[in-house]
Amino acid sequence: MKVLHIPCYHRKDVLPVLKQHASLLAGFKRIGLIATAQHLNQLDNVKKFLEANGKTAYIGGQVLGCSQDNATAVEGKIDAFLYIGSGLFHPMGIAVKSSKPVVILNPYAQSMELFSPTQRERWLRRQKGRLAKAIAAETYGILVSTKTGQFNFIKAKSLKKKFEIKGKKAFLFAGEELNPANLLPFKVDCWINTACPRLADDHFEKPVINVEEFNTL
Repeated sequence: MKVLHIPCYHRKDVLPVLKQHASLLAGFKRIGLIATAQHLNQLDNVKKFLEANGKTAYIGGQVLGCSQDNATAVEGKIDAFLYIGSGLFHPMGIAVKSSKPVVILNPYAQSMELFSPTQRERWLRRQKGRLAKAIAAETYGILVSTKTGQFNFIKAKSLKKKFEIKGKKAFLFAGEELNPANLLPFKVDCWINTACPRLADDHFEKPVINVEEFNTL
């Protein structure tokens, strides 16, 4: 099936917010610029503004929930990230994988804030708790999303085989909507998620381990 991709950008200029809160970047000389898809059109102007004000800016580009590769690609060149987008999900993903500070510029709330190290530590503690429960599990449910871009059936089958080699039970659960409500009747000790990493933040009764965390089990 052919897919037509049409970029759709948010038109709100982020420079007024950046100018108002520029002091948040005062302690950083080299800035890595990253954004979600709808704000990529802002990166060139932000880079020009920062460099006109004595900074060195590197455009990392788009970050996804399942991939922060564009952020980690410039990590070695920078002192801090400037993330343009809403919410904490993407900044959290970057903060967990990188030791560099993350400043969030939210075009919708017209605000800027430094991502708190306390938030990072809280997430890491929750992750350790999930992993501890997963290690002790005997029965695993492997989640497979049928949505375009999230379908990882081959990887899911490979994980199932690895669990069974270890003497564990593993079952595949596939569907377009994977949420606590429609998975509640199934009795497993732990869910392994091959779809969007955001699922791990939903309120499942059993721990949810994202596939990239699997090697720690």
